[in-house]
Amino acid sequence: MLLLLVSGIFVFVLPLIHTESSLLGILLISAIIFLAAYNISRRLIIIGLITIFIEVGTRTTDFIVLNYLAVLTTNLFFIYIVGNVVLDIMRQRSVTLFTLGEAVNGYLLMGIMFISLVAFCEFTFPGSYLLKEEESMDLVYYTLVTLTTVGYGDITPQLPVAKSLSMIIAISGQFYIAVVVAIIVGKFAGKN
Repeated sequence: MLLLLVSGIFVFVLPLIHTESSLLGILLISAIIFLAAYNISRRLIIIGLITIFIEVGTRTTDFIVLNYLAVLTTNLFFIYIVGNVVLDIMRQRSVTLFTLGEAVNGYLLMGIMFISLVAFCEFTFPGSYLLKEEESMDLVYYTLVTLTTVGYGDITPQLPVAKSLSMIIAISGQFYIAVVVAIIVGKFAGKN
């Protein structure tokens, strides 16, 4: 539940805080990575710590290769975590409040993974998204609106790579919802 709380703060509260320092964002993403690793396996903590080290190293240097490595390791880590969340939901015998919390957590973690990719896309290819102002937290908003397929249209992808990423985000969001809801409904119906 602590992971759900920290993920919620990252996704819903951090965009409200207009700060030039990304220290809070780094601390929250580090906590998310650590807690996600801790919840799955004590051995995964080492991989989580390496991922955190690479993420922090990226923020403190201008070494572009380290930035690519950070995006790769962080996103592979999140893919693994979200996959484990779905597998854990499948393994559970019945639907509990914990199961529902875990399902929401997986969705938020997938959103955080895509936030990382959208930010990387904008960093690597400036102008990938049409933003009214240069507000980095707008990409958090954009990613989650795309993940839910609401798509208000106030921020739009401009380059082909951003458009492709947007389609992947939308399809993945709907696929996650369909799979997890099917698993939960199946478990609930099987109980009766």
